[in-house]
Amino acid sequence: MDFSIEYFWILLDFVKIIFELFLLSAFIYLILLFLKGTRGAPILAGFTIIGIFITLIATVLKLEVVGWLIGQMWAFAALLILIIFQPEIRRAFAELGVRNTMLLKSKKKEKENIQILIDAIFFLAERKIGALLAVEREIGMRFLADSGIYVRAEMSKELLTTFFYPNTPLHDGGVIIRKGVIHSAGCFFPLTQDMTMAKSLGTRHRASVGVTEETDCVCIVVSEETGTVSLAYRGRLARGMNRERLERHLHNLLVKGKSSGLAGNVEKIKQAISEGDEGESI
Repeated sequence: MDFSIEYFWILLDFVKIIFELFLLSAFIYLILLFLKGTRGAPILAGFTIIGIFITLIATVLKLEVVGWLIGQMWAFAALLILIIFQPEIRRAFAELGVRNTMLLKSKKKEKENIQILIDAIFFLAERKIGALLAVEREIGMRFLADSGIYVRAEMSKELLTTFFYPNTPLHDGGVIIRKGVIHSAGCFFPLTQDMTMAKSLGTRHRASVGVTEETDCVCIVVSEETGTVSLAYRGRLARGMNRERLERHLHNLLVKGKSSGLAGNVEKIKQAISEGDEGESI
């Protein structure tokens, strides 16, 4: 009897260890999946590799002072992570705290709006008219909409294209689309601070990446120099979009991905920007 009870507790401890390893592995996997492709990921990887290497050297050679310093540095690792991944962490908490206030629409209406958007984008692209449009998802963009002019008009190709015609008052700003409605125009979007972006990219492209770093919106940009269409999402820019590819990504991000959680959104990044940084140079 005593043997059976002892065996039971040993088995229970083993199950607890396996469960803890599973939870820890899943947690680490989700963190790595979320950070993959972000600007801070290479910095964190470099810091981790250097830290582990110096720790091993200090342990093998018994360098007490160096080992003590490394131990103190690891204590500040949490603060370092907060600084490096400040934009990503802010966006993650915004997603966790946001409540989906979008009205339920039929998929037919959503597809119609996407088609109107695509028609407008390629109408401008064919004429090499620069454009910058952001489609709001779950994180609100009111702080950006306040910098422009409120429109609150139904989606139409004619109205969308009118905003970007040269020499019109609002052509230099961005358009925000919210809940299938043209919410505001002439908005100022934050520029990305990513120094790895090609220097040939202009202000519109940097603004498209910048606004997707701050929110979970989908941003489309048209180059006024080449007419090339690009898609920005989660701080990543995919260039050289054709009509079919853009439609597929917009459908995945705006229709299928509407109710995705954090992990699901990370998967959408890889799906939507799988061909990122490829295509025609601008």
